[in-house]
Amino acid sequence: LSMSKDDGSVGALKAGLAVFSRLFDHRAVIQGEARYFIEEFQNKRKGSEAVQLAECQHMIERHCGQTLPTAAATADDNVDRLDRKVLALTELCDLILPDHIDANLDSSTPYSRPPSPGHDSEWDEFMRSMREEKELIDQLFDNEVEQFRIYLEKHGPG
Repeated sequence: LSMSKDDGSVGALKAGLAVFSRLFDHRAVIQGEARYFIEEFQNKRKGSEAVQLAECQHMIERHCGQTLPTAAATADDNVDRLDRKVLALTELCDLILPDHIDANLDSSTPYSRPPSPGHDSEWDEFMRSMREEKELIDQLFDNEVEQFRIYLEKHGPG
């Protein structure tokens, strides 16, 4: 009983088909396991996503209910105070500057040449007052920063 080359390939093909058909016999079991795994994975993921969404919603409510209104009120207070300071400084500038400067100034008027420190007592007085104003503003700023630091220590950043 000699087998020809064709008989050997037919036998290998039959063996391959037998293995393949046995795999298909287990297809339902494999598909069921795959479905179970996917359902479990999705259920676990949905649970963790729900927790994350609840945490995000809580954080958003806290920021919208507390942090943002507080920050807006603080900003409004600071803007109002800044507006008052700008108006006061503008009034000071109006007091210092003349109402108008004549284009035909001669050399005897104080506005025809730049001030020379040490020679113009008005200029020296002005510069002294500006230094005093700057020191006062620096002190006010330092006080505001200190008050803000104390507020943050008591209430926290958020």
